[in-house]
Amino acid sequence: MIPNGPALASHDLDLYYGEVQALKKITLEVPQGRITALIGPSGCGKSTFLRCFNRMNDMIEGVRVEGRVLVEGEDVHHPDLDLERLRKRVGMVFQRSNPFPMSIRENVSYGPRMAGVRGRDRLDEIVERSLKQADLWVEVKDRLDSSALDLSGGQQQRLCIARALANEPDILLLDEPASALDPISTAKIEETLLQLKDQYSILIVTHNLQQAARVSDWTAFFMLGELVEFSDTTTMFTNPSEKITEEYITGRFG
Repeated sequence: MIPNGPALASHDLDLYYGEVQALKKITLEVPQGRITALIGPSGCGKSTFLRCFNRMNDMIEGVRVEGRVLVEGEDVHHPDLDLERLRKRVGMVFQRSNPFPMSIRENVSYGPRMAGVRGRDRLDEIVERSLKQADLWVEVKDRLDSSALDLSGGQQQRLCIARALANEPDILLLDEPASALDPISTAKIEETLLQLKDQYSILIVTHNLQQAARVSDWTAFFMLGELVEFSDTTTMFTNPSEKITEEYITGRFG
């Protein structure tokens, strides 16, 4: 981790899906140890931007990236970059929970086991720590060997957070992690994120403006593939500098 430097950064970032330009000259620095929210209407480039930092967009045919994308000062497109190491440092939680069809214990320990961690005691330590960080331990500690698919939707999403944390990342990316959840489960996810920001830099995509206002320290507003405005969340929601930002936040479109 770079002292005082941004956790994530992009400089003049352009991204194309074939001939379609999805991101246009995005320059943004995401601070360390904070929650930064990406807001904007559907199709504005939020999730595409998020996926640039662990190169998940590479999996889409025809993607072309120009400009620089940095994780803790390291260029993610450098030819010597270790992609597996990058994805260990930058954990990802998707819109819909995607637990593996195996036990709760095996879900959380999967990443460390693939990384070569051996020994039941060490793996049990990782499982307990990660589930506690995801605020799930108390609910599942007596059924770790039960199927993860038996958990509720909200519990499955917190399990996916625990699975990402088990790899000891520096940064967490979350792509609308509560959009499919009920209000009580959503509140639990938000509470978990607020607890985690002391240890991790977090970048979250959300369509829920109230959620962005509740959990984030900084907010970036995207529109049609462009970064319109970036500021601390209080300023963004009370005194935005751009008229279009105000119109979006007050519900005039979106």
